[in-house]
Amino acid sequence: MKWNEVQHLYPNEWVVIEAIQAHSDGDLRLVEDMAIVQQFDDSSEAMKRCNELQRSRPSSEFYFFHTSRPRVEIRERRWIGIRGGR
Repeated sequence: MKWNEVQHLYPNEWVVIEAIQAHSDGDLRLVEDMAIVQQFDDSSEAMKRCNELQRSRPSSEFYFFHTSRPRVEIRERRWIGIRGGR
């Protein structure tokens, strides 16, 4: 499903999505195709559900957005890592 379809089906709602097709472009993660997991009226509930899904299926990409956003793009942070003590 494309973002404009999601916006049409869920106007002014919070949605949790699973990225079906996504790619990185510089420091942005762009989601091109997605599946709707759940709809919410409250952002904190959407974030909670998104975190639960990410913990239970770490190889999948889950995000939550408000459908008023014009695009689905996520700013990526580069993982630097943690150094252990010697």
